[in-house]
This record gives sequence, C-alpha cells and structure tokens, in this order.
Amino acid sequence: MSGTRKILILGNGFDLAHFLPTKYDHFMHAMRNVEAYSQDTPMTFQELYTDLISNENYFFENTINFYKTEDVVLPLEKVKDLQDKLKNNGWFQYFKSYIDSGIDTWIDFENEMETVLDAVCHMITEIESNIEYFVSTLDKSKSFLSTDLFNIQLIRKYPFLHDVLCKFSIADENDIADGRGLTINSSFIKYYQNNPLNIDESKIFKSLELQLIQFIDIFSNYIEFINRLESNLELKVPKVLEDELEMIYSFNYSSTIERLYKHTNIKFLHGKAGEKENNKIVLGISDLENKLLKDERAYGFVKYYQKMVNNTDYQFLKPKSLITEIEERKVKNEGFEFWHPIEIYIWGHSLDSSDSDYVHEIFSFNNGIENSIRVIVYYYDKPHAQMANLISILDKDIVESWMKNEWLEFIRMPDIYKLNFDKDYLDSSTSEFSRSVSKPIIEYKPIIMSL
Repeated sequence: MSGTRKILILGNGFDLAHFLPTKYDHFMHAMRNVEAYSQDTPMTFQELYTDLISNENYFFENTINFYKTEDVVLPLEKVKDLQDKLKNNGWFQYFKSYIDSGIDTWIDFENEMETVLDAVCHMITEIESNIEYFVSTLDKSKSFLSTDLFNIQLIRKYPFLHDVLCKFSIADENDIADGRGLTINSSFIKYYQNNPLNIDESKIFKSLELQLIQFIDIFSNYIEFINRLESNLELKVPKVLEDELEMIYSFNYSSTIERLYKHTNIKFLHGKAGEKENNKIVLGISDLENKLLKDERAYGFVKYYQKMVNNTDYQFLKPKSLITEIEERKVKNEGFEFWHPIEIYIWGHSLDSSDSDYVHEIFSFNNGIENSIRVIVYYYDKPHAQMANLISILDKDIVESWMKNEWLEFIRMPDIYKLNFDKDYLDSSTSEFSRSVSKPIIEYKPIIMSL
C-alpha cells in the first residue's frame, strides 16, 4: 500500500453494504409495523421487519447472519411512545400511503417533500387570487375550500393535494361541508373580529415544519435501534479502511463505521442519531425555490438552515483541510520534495443534486501545476446513475476533463459478504494510483522568510 493520504466520504449505501436496514423504505415499513402492533410484549426484530424479511430475502438473511438480531427488541414502552408520535405526524401519515410506490430512498423522500410544499404553496396562491375558493357558512361556524378550487388543472398537477390537507389535519376529511367543499381546521384560519377572512399560510407552514422536526425525532429513534445491532463475527477490513484515514465525512446518521471498524476522526455532515448528540439529524430540501416559502421565511425545511441551528458539522473541505492547504501552496508555486495527490473515496453516496454544494466543493480543486486530489467513486451495480448526477451538477466538460486526466475513477464497491465468506474474493477497491505507486507521501520544502 502506498503512503498516499486518503479521505473517505460515506453515504447510506455504506450501511446498506453492511446489511443494515437504514434505507427510507426500511424505516417506513418498520414504522408501519410499529403503528399496527397490538401485542403486550416487546417487539422483536422479526416483528419489526415481518414483511421485508420475505420480500428482501437476501438482504435480511445477511442482516440476521451478520448481526445478533435476536438480542435487540423494541421495548413495549418505546412501541407505545412511537405509536403516539406516528399517529399524529402528518409526514408519516402522508408518506405511509405511498409505501411501495417508487419512493424508496431518502433522496426520493426529500424530493417529494419539496413537491408537497409546492402543492401547498400553489393552493394558497390560487386562494389569494380568487377569494371565492375560501367560503364560510352563514353563521361563520365553519370555513371550507370550495370544490371549485379542486379543478381539473389543479388535480392534474397535484393529484395528492387533498390527501396532504387531510393527513396534516389542515382539513377534515370526514367533514365535506354539505358537499360544498373541504372543511378547514379553524387553527389555520385568519380571523378579524371573529369573522373568518382567509387561510393562515404562516400557521400552515409552521405546523408542517414542527411535524418535520417530530418526524426527524422518530427517525433518530429508529437509527438508535439500528446502532444496537452487534456483529456476530469479527469483520474483515476492506482495503480502503486498512490504513489510517486523514478524515471521514459521513452523510449517515448511524455510528456504523465506528462500531464495526473502530475508525474515529469522523465528521457527521448531516448530524448523528441519539438523544445525547448535540449535532441533530438534518433532513430536508436543499433550498427554498418557491417565492411564498421565501416570503414566509420557511427555512426550517432547508438543510443548511437546520445544520446551523442544530450545530451540525457543516465545515467540509473548505476553508480548512489538508487539501486546501496543499492547493494554496501549489497555486503559489511553493516547492515540494515529493508529491502525492490525496485520494477521496466516496462510498454509498448517490451524488444527487440535493448535495450539490458538497459535489462542487470536491471538484473545485486541481487548479495548480500538479493535481491535488483524485476522486474514487464506488458504485453498486453500474456507475451510470452517479456519473449522470455528476454531469447534471458539474457539466459534462468538467466530468470529461477529470476522467481524461485520470483524476476521477469509478470502482465497484467492496462486497462485504464475499470479503467475509468467500476465500477466493479479491478486494480491488483501492484506486489504480494507490495500487501502483509506492513513493513516500508529500513533503514540503521549508519556507525561509527573510526579514
């Protein structure tokens, strides 16, 4: 192994490669089973994943094979607590209706969250442009959204809007106001001298934001359960993890790499699960695009705002990192005795536009005489999706340039099952550069300042 320094970036695919059920779809199925649980005993691992164990046979067979699943249960007190939270959470109740409908990953969830917010904004804008959509009974005891609001144009664009309003208790699905429209919860109505004037958009967005915070808390509880899974065996270490890493940047909320491989020096860019953790989980959209959301300052839905509020590790490669230091000295043409680019390994991250800021930061280097970094992207089956995402974020010319210069490499990720159970498996998950170079790591010439 060369002396090249390495940085590792982890996404949810790292946990999935280790057969840990941290996927959005795993979480939603498990919580649906919690909600429906009616026994007076703690909930076992098998009961939590009863439908998935058969549907994802290979994955959960290996979960049971790798971990002491029989030792982890969800205490009855915790089950009851989660049931109360799930029953009253609009985000769970809404997305529960769409299990097995194509929303499979956390990125899917975040993208759909943005669509839900757009639908609510569209409805509010429509009502503001036509007050006849907001109607009250003669005695002012009830207000409702007229059936005329739910015209064919709105239904085509947002067919799920009715469901959103009911699941978030903005409207009452059991009260159709004598067929004239959808009754609005009085908590979301603006009044003047006891007369209903219009819907209260500020209260609607504050309620959606509060329920997102509660949803994140439920998810944090779930990841804490996953963190309790102990390994049945001493795992063999993938080559990329054999050496000490310069830094690990994790987009995950779990402590998998700490627990299984004893690695430290980790920054959790989107927070970490656990009641005792100061850097709480970050889960949301990348930015506010809708004008109404901007006007309402609804930044609680946005990742960068959550990171600042939650005191999450939001410093990445800039402004302070080894790469930045090297790049600055290189651009200034300060001398080197030896030169090795730093390798950045990306394991289990889709490189989706929701994390485009991080992608731009990674590919902002290599501007001097010598390149500062090489990027190695692990793929599961084929690299097509991650490559397409990079092209979408960076532009094809940049991606082509990096590949032609051999600064960007796509490698099949380590197979954790074969690594541990197939004696003939060859772990070739380090870059061609690492495998072929054996020079010492970078050393700087001392800088002599004259006074």
